[in-house]
Amino acid sequence: MDELRKGLRMPYRDFWIAYLDAHRNPLTRGMHYAATATGMGGTALSIWFELLWLMACGIGIAVMMAVTSHWWIEHNRPLIRVNPFYGALSDLRMCWLALTGRLNSEYTRLGLGLPSPKSRRAAAVPGADAAHLTRAA
Repeated sequence: MDELRKGLRMPYRDFWIAYLDAHRNPLTRGMHYAATATGMGGTALSIWFELLWLMACGIGIAVMMAVTSHWWIEHNRPLIRVNPFYGALSDLRMCWLALTGRLNSEYTRLGLGLPSPKSRRAAAVPGADAAHLTRAA
């Protein structure tokens, strides 16, 4: 609960840096892209068939896909527990940057280098206040 309180007060810019740092592995990002498509697909089907439960299922499956990618691939904690709204917003932003081919330049612009998997023991990003929130417990 303390993480959520801190996360809700965190400026979005700091969260965005921590978010990108927590998604360095291309497989993690790929799972997030698939999760976003699943959530959007469930929502679209829900509207088409006028069945609200389809949206809930699509979003629920999407969240599970994204969260488990952090445990199994990236070996860190998902930031959804820090700020769920910023997490959803950042996921859509990351997907859009990837679709438009600007994700690598965003990593570079923020001083994170190119997005590639880092070792489990790698130091947190200097200057990113929220980097400690993604380390595996």
